[in-house]
Order: sequence, then C-alpha cells, then structure tokens
Amino acid sequence: MRLKEFRVQMYRCVIDSGWVEVDPLTVLVGKNEVGKTSILKALHKLNPGRPEPYNMDSEWPRGRRAARNPDQVVCTAKFELTEPDMKEVASLTTAALDNRVVEASRNYGGTLNVKYSGGPSFDSRDAEEISGLLPVLQEPVSESFRAVAQTCLTEIRENLAKSSIENLAQTTSKNVGNLQKALSPSSQQPQTQNEQKFIAGMNEVLKRIQSTKPVSERVEAWAKKHLPAFVYMSDYRAFAGSAELDQVKQRKDRKQLTEEDRTLMMIMELSGLDLETEVVKGNQPNREQRQYDLDDASATLTKTISDRWTQRKYEVQFRADGQLFYTFVKDSHDPALIKLEERSQGFQWFFSFDLMFMYESKGTFKDCVILLDEPGLHLHPEAQRDLLTRLEEYAKGNTLLYTTHLPFLIDLRKPERIRVLNETDHGTVVTSDLNQSQPEAKFVLQAALGMSGSTSYLVAKRNLVVEGVDDYWILTELSNLLKRSGKPGLPDDLLITPAGGAPEAAYIATFMIGQDLDVVVLLDSDPAGEAARKNLVNKWLTRYKSNTASVVSVGEAVGIKDSPFSIEDLFPDEFYLERVRKAYERQLAAAGVSKLKLTGGGNLVARVERAMSDAGIKFNKGSVAKILRRDLAGMKLLTELPIEARERGTRLTESIVSALPKTTE
Repeated sequence: MRLKEFRVQMYRCVIDSGWVEVDPLTVLVGKNEVGKTSILKALHKLNPGRPEPYNMDSEWPRGRRAARNPDQVVCTAKFELTEPDMKEVASLTTAALDNRVVEASRNYGGTLNVKYSGGPSFDSRDAEEISGLLPVLQEPVSESFRAVAQTCLTEIRENLAKSSIENLAQTTSKNVGNLQKALSPSSQQPQTQNEQKFIAGMNEVLKRIQSTKPVSERVEAWAKKHLPAFVYMSDYRAFAGSAELDQVKQRKDRKQLTEEDRTLMMIMELSGLDLETEVVKGNQPNREQRQYDLDDASATLTKTISDRWTQRKYEVQFRADGQLFYTFVKDSHDPALIKLEERSQGFQWFFSFDLMFMYESKGTFKDCVILLDEPGLHLHPEAQRDLLTRLEEYAKGNTLLYTTHLPFLIDLRKPERIRVLNETDHGTVVTSDLNQSQPEAKFVLQAALGMSGSTSYLVAKRNLVVEGVDDYWILTELSNLLKRSGKPGLPDDLLITPAGGAPEAAYIATFMIGQDLDVVVLLDSDPAGEAARKNLVNKWLTRYKSNTASVVSVGEAVGIKDSPFSIEDLFPDEFYLERVRKAYERQLAAAGVSKLKLTGGGNLVARVERAMSDAGIKFNKGSVAKILRRDLAGMKLLTELPIEARERGTRLTESIVSALPKTTE
C-alpha cells in the first residue's frame, strides 16, 4: 500500500491542512514555527511503528477548547493498493474490484477507521451458498402462507442478483416475521408442520445472510492489518563508537543517559548485545570467549545491515578491553577498517542515521512511510547533497516525506515533490503551488536557485526553463521519441527546469543568468507568456550584456503567429481529447457527456477547460499531461504520432536546439 495523499485537521497550529498529495519523495518547505513538525507528527500518529497516541490536552489547537471532541479525526490518509496488494485482496473474494484506494483515519480517541468502497456487496460464493440453502415449500400449506413464502423467495433471489446484502438481510428478516404471522393453527395438520419446516429453513438462511461480511469489510480488515508503518525521526545523533561500559551503566541506573549513551545502547541492541552482561564480562578474565561473542555480534549487525540496506555495504567490528568498548567500521566507499570516531563527521552521521532508521523501523527498510524532520541540519553542503541522494535511495520501496529549510536539500528539477506550508488566518495550510509560498519559504527556494553553478547539482551549464511540469513531461518524452526514431532530440547535457508558471520561469532564468549559465526560456504564446518575455528581456537580459540567454515562444517556434499556442497545441484536437476522456472517464459518465464540443477561441487547453466547465467538471491539464507522457513513452517510432504533431514537435525541438549556444570542446 502506497500513501497517495493525506489531510490533517485540528492538530496544534493546523486547523485544516487541505489534502496534501504525496510523491514517493516529498519535501515540506516553510518558515520556522509554521507547522512542519506538526504536519509530520499528526501523520506519524495515524499508524506509528511504536505506539504514540494523540493527546487532546496538549495537541488540540489553542483558543478552541470548547470544541474539544475525542471523535475529532486528526489525520486522514488515502492509500493506493499496489499490484501485489490487489492479488492478495483478490483471494478474499471472487468479486471484481474497481477501486484501488483505501482510506484510513484516526481520531483523538485513538479509533482507527479504514474505509473501502468498490465492487459488489458480496461475491458469487456467498450468493451460491445462500441460494443452496433456500428451502423448498412442501404442500399442503395455506394460501396466505404460500403467498408470503413466494414473496420471500422472490425477494431473496432478486437481492442476490443485485448483490445487495444490506437489503437482503432487511427484507429476509421482515419476511420471516411475516411467515410467522401467516402460520396456520396447530390443529390444521399437516399444513402447519410443512409451514413450520419452511420457517425453520428460512431462519437458517437468515443466519447465513447475517453472518456474511460485505466485500468492503473484508478488504477493510485486510487493509487494517497491512497499513504501512509510519516512522518519524527528528533526533539524528552521531554515534562516537567508543565508550566505558561501566560508566554508561551507572548513568543508566541514575537515569542520566546522554545522547551518545542511548545511541550506543541502540546499536548494542541491534547487535544482540546486552549492556548489563557486557559490564559483567568486562570484569572477567576470559577475554577469548568475550571477543568471540563480540565477533558474533559484529557479524550479526553486519549481516542485518547488508540484508536490509543493499545500497551501501558496511562492515562492523567490535573490540573490548575491560570496560572499554570500541567500534570499527568500513564501507564500500572506504575499505579501511578504523575506529568510528576517527572517521569524518559526515561518515559518523550517515552510519548512525542508517542504523537509527533501521532501529526505528524495527529492522525493515521496505513498505514504510518515513517522516524525517529537518535532517542534515549540521552537515556540510556537500554532505547535504549526499544526503539528498541517500533520501532518494530510501524512497525506493518506501514513501518518504521530510521537512527542510536547507537549499541543498531541495531538488528544483523536480518541483512536483515540493509542498509549501503557509500561515493563514485559519491555521497552517499546505500547497504545491510555489507561487503561493510566503516570503520565508520562497527565500529557501531562491537560495536553492541562486547557489553557484560550480557547487550546485541543481543547475547545469546549459539549461532550458519551461513554464511547468506538464511542459517538462511532454517535451522530454517528445525528445526521447525523436531519438528512438533516429532523429535529433534535445542535447543530453541540457537540464530542463520546470517552473510554476510563466512569471516563475522568467524568475528562475534570472538566477541562472546571474550565475553565468546558458539559458533558454520556453514560454507559451499567450498573454502571460508575452508578459514574462517582456519582463525577462527588458529588465534582466539588458543587465547582462554578455549573457547567452534566449527566449523561445512555442507558437513562433512551430510557425504559428498571432494566435494563442501552448505545448498542448502541438497535438491535434481529437488526439488530445482522447486523453481527456481517459483522464475524466468517470466524471464525464456521471455528467452524461458522451462527446466534448470545443467552442470559442484560445489555446487548446482553454477550449477544453471551457467545454468541461459547461459539463460541470473542473479541468486540470496535469491529469491529461500524465497520460500524454505515458503514451509518448510507450511509442517506439515518431510515425505513431499524427503527422501534425510530428511536424510541430520536430520544429519546436529544432528551435530550442538552435537557440542554445554551441558547446566548445
């Protein structure tokens, strides 16, 4: 089960966060005290790896005491069932399931609710068994009893055909009562005996119906057992590696353990070592047996790490001299086996981080929701860059969310990962719209953009800035398709950066120009694009006389002038509408719309948005762009595209390449 989106309500400074979409790796950005930690903690307590309930006394929003209610839901999350999940769920029922989303929520009272809607009320196996239990009415019986019995059997068969277990239980219970009322007097034999036998049979049918669990309940019970564990980490202690065990025990007995002590005990626990036992062994003369035990513990920890953490190979060795305890570590990047405290601070931090995560996740690195609060605060910028790579690896097989205000921990090449927290009069809200970010949050993004090209992996020497992630997806896959067809695509060394609209594209480009980087800005041929073009050319390009920046308008690039034109207009109307119908199949069916009619002027997206609005449907072009990206990625040759899209896509690519400065070898 993969977390897809969540919502936090009535928790600390968050009244209603709104629905927050989640990528496998998601970063939360915002100023201090805006509620980043609150968001993570509320999500963590939905299904914590170690018990940690909500506390209404300390976590209910201030100033709203009168509204306190243990039934208030704090966090609601939607999970998508993966293919392996669907195979497991399929074993619970013969019914076809048309929904892959499960919703889980927990309230202040601690109640965890799981909801699933989709598929019939019960499957064919239940229907067949209930049908097989239906009694046969033996004559003679009274006319009134016969009529009620026939009604009862008919309604049961109708409800079985409709797969409606709720109606089935209600109507059967009612009809059994009606059968009792229609029962003949005991003096009228044998019809009374036949009627009583039929009623007894119907009571057995009713018991079977009442014991039948709806398909949704079966899926919900399965999902409740398989919800991913939520692992929250905010304490990133570095393990020094050496300690005097008897002194650690003394501090433990006095309940004065230091952070280093706790980390040592955590690693000993992961290795199968017991502090009390090791203190006793430290005072005994049999050093050979003790070292044998330490070697076994070293092998245990090394194997545990290698089984769970395949991306980085650590080898651990423990040594002891009396009460002195030492840890030696090497990894695949540095094969020298030396004391951990003699390693670099970065090495110590990453080693401790990996082991702490393994400890907090109870020894697993898979199928978790990992929540990291401000990781890497004290790392050097280069180490922060390494940490971002590490987070990418952790997110494989998991879902990872982290908070930060460190520019080096934000990958602006992937803005779909960024969520911004803003303060409002109604509490903290979360948005994916970077344009809505408050100054403090935007400063972090600005700093990420403004880092020197020589030290930042976020920009390259040659850059293409586009208006949004939709442009990025379509342009990238068009280029890949051209290359698969043996035609020139975009250069491999060109880094495409999606912005949050035309103004943001111009804004990003200015930082790149300021770092003496080669930049091409691709803008839609519409009022917003034209305004951004003028702003960039008139206010910025004139200030950098030697810059090699260029601005390309999509319409002009493909030969369309004096008409609104965006990246979606590369495709014929019907080709694009096919993807619209796929993306909005359910909504269009619910609205009774079989065919969209495009009217009026504007670019293709504007005309589609107008048609969808007329049907009462809110249109999001990003949903269609995802399908376009998938379809383009699935094409082997350019000839699979309509000729109009082929020609326009080729001309646009050529225009971008022509605008780039030639590389010098």
